[in-house]
Amino acid sequence: MTHVERWIGGSMTLIERWGWEYHPNKWTVIVRGNIQDLTDYEVTKIGSAVMTQMVVVFKDQDLTPDEELAFCRKLGKVQSTTHERTKHISLQDGILRVTGEKDKHGEEGLFGHVSALDWHANQPSNKKRMPLIWLYGKKGTEGSRTSWINMIEAYRKMPEKLRDRLKGKKAYFGYESGKYSTSKFFNEHVNKENLFPIVMENAAGLEGIYFPFLQMFGIDGMSDVDFKDLIEEVKKHVLRPNFAYHHDWEDGDVVLSEQWLSIHKRWEFEGMPNRVLHRIACDYSNIIATQ
Repeated sequence: MTHVERWIGGSMTLIERWGWEYHPNKWTVIVRGNIQDLTDYEVTKIGSAVMTQMVVVFKDQDLTPDEELAFCRKLGKVQSTTHERTKHISLQDGILRVTGEKDKHGEEGLFGHVSALDWHANQPSNKKRMPLIWLYGKKGTEGSRTSWINMIEAYRKMPEKLRDRLKGKKAYFGYESGKYSTSKFFNEHVNKENLFPIVMENAAGLEGIYFPFLQMFGIDGMSDVDFKDLIEEVKKHVLRPNFAYHHDWEDGDVVLSEQWLSIHKRWEFEGMPNRVLHRIACDYSNIIATQ
């Protein structure tokens, strides 16, 4: 039995039996039907699919914030949003508003800018980072696009010489305004104390690369010149079209993604003042406990 079969539930045919389907890229999973109708067992298997396939998409959902949180809490611990830095952009504890729309206090949500939110992953320099991100398209989403890159697929099809250059390397990460976002929300920093292996296995035992390249600031023991040269070569490989999933949003869509072995990008969208997404960050502790 492969890692994927074990985590999905013993057989890949379970996906088809539950009415799921694959996107033409053969790794993104599309789920039909209402989230509210899923059993707890089905929720954990969907969570397992996120860990193995990187991206799971739900269509045509109509969810309350409490229903959103209930689903994510079946996967694992939900990150609180009530602390000082995020409480002003929270819908309620656990849910951030991703929007340029102003609330009754005149506050925009997270990443409300019209310009692209370039390739990134959730809090890459934080060793306690949440590995799953839930995005729910509440309103005004039509015409906007978010893309994901599957770093498991990219690593599998990477030239052997390039793979060898990455093995054993550890990188450090941070944030620089304008590098992937023009948002003033984050503090600029480079965290050289938290080193992460570029080639890694996620909790499902699948190997890929941890490569949010616009948040990478160096590789331990490597010169800046050699670092930049290596990053550019890897970028050329991972940005090939066959490793990407492009999601053209419709209201009611939900996209769940794994944050160790994928990165994502929101493309420029003039409608950001009216587009509202709900964002939840959680871990997969409940899924792991059932394996």
